[in-house]
Amino acid sequence: MDWLLTDGEGILTFWVLVFGVCNVLRGAYCLVRDRGRRRTVRAMRARGVDPVRAAYLTGDARDAAEAAVFVLAADGFLRIADDGGLRLASPGRMPRDPVLAAFVRGAGGAPGARVYEIVDHPRFEEFRTLLRERERDAGLSMTTGLSRPLIAAFAAMSVFAMGLHVVVTEAPVPFDEDARRAAWLLVCLILWTALWAVSLLWPGDGRRRWPELDAHCRDQVARARAAVPEGTRRAVIAGKYRPRPAPEPRRAGSRPDGSWADDLGGDSCGGCGGGCGGE
Repeated sequence: MDWLLTDGEGILTFWVLVFGVCNVLRGAYCLVRDRGRRRTVRAMRARGVDPVRAAYLTGDARDAAEAAVFVLAADGFLRIADDGGLRLASPGRMPRDPVLAAFVRGAGGAPGARVYEIVDHPRFEEFRTLLRERERDAGLSMTTGLSRPLIAAFAAMSVFAMGLHVVVTEAPVPFDEDARRAAWLLVCLILWTALWAVSLLWPGDGRRRWPELDAHCRDQVARARAAVPEGTRRAVIAGKYRPRPAPEPRRAGSRPDGSWADDLGGDSCGGCGGGCGGE
C-alpha cells in the first residue's frame, strides 16, 4: 500500500486506477439507468411505431406534422392542394388516434395551412401538446447523455490530483528516480493525453442512443411517404419550410446601402457638378 501512495510508479498507477474506477462506475450507472428504457425500446419495436411518433422521435414537430399529413391524406381525411395547403376531405370524420384527431381539428379550423405553419399555428397547439406529452410519459431519451464530458472531467481531475499528491509526498519521477522533479510535468501531460483519449471512446452528446429504433422509425416514415401519390408528396414537401420573402426591388441609380445621395441621382452635392455654392 505504501508503494501506491509514496513511490513515483505507485502514484501513477494509483491515479490511473482511480480513473478506471470512475469509468466503471459511470458505465454501471448508465446500464442501470437505461434498463427500463431498453425494455421500452424493445416493446416499441415489437409492436411497431406509428409514422407520426416515428417522425417525432427521429426529428421534430415539423417532421411529425409532415408524417401526419401523409397518414391522413392516405386515409382520406385530408385533401392537399397543389401549393401544399391542407383541407378536410370529409368534415366530421375523425381518426381514432388522439394525436391525429387533434391534427384534424386543427386543420378544420385553419383551412389552407401548410406544414411549416403547424409548428407555431395556435389551432395546432393541441396536436403539439399531445406529441410532447406522449414522449415525456414514455421517458425515452433519443440522444446520449453527458458521459463523454464527464469522463473528460474525471481525466483532468485525476491528473490534477496526482500532481497535488506528488507535491505532498515529494515522490521521485516514475521509471527515472534521478530525473529532475520538473519532469513530473511531462508525466502529467502524457497521462492527461492518454486519459483524454479514453474519454473519446464514450459516445458524444449528439450521438443517437437507439440505432435499431432509429432505423425502424425511418422505415415507418418512408412507408407513410410512399403511401400517397407523387403529386401529393411533392406538394407536402414543398410546404414543409417557410418560403423566404422576396427581396425588395432596388430603384434605378441607387446604391445597395440606400444612400440618400444616390436617390438624388448625382453626387453628394445633390448633382450640381461640384459647383454647390459656387462663386
